[in-house]
Amino acid sequence: MQVTSEHEEQIRRIIGEMKCPRETPCYTCGFETLGRARPIGDTGVIDCLEERGSCCPQGLPFGDGILCMCPLRKYLAEHGLA
Repeated sequence: MQVTSEHEEQIRRIIGEMKCPRETPCYTCGFETLGRARPIGDTGVIDCLEERGSCCPQGLPFGDGILCMCPLRKYLAEHGLA
């Protein structure tokens, strides 16, 4: 899916409200360093697909996986942008 001006505005708003210890390199690098994640149905929960997800400050161990708590990754995954 193509990033629209509406998406860009929403992404900037999310980044402006985030307190990420990684300083959001995923956005500043044009999403090149963004880890893989996917929405879990319509639950609003994002499944982190990265092997090193448990090392991420936004990762929450749950069962055998890692839930992604990053609002930017959540938005991008839910809108098919990453």
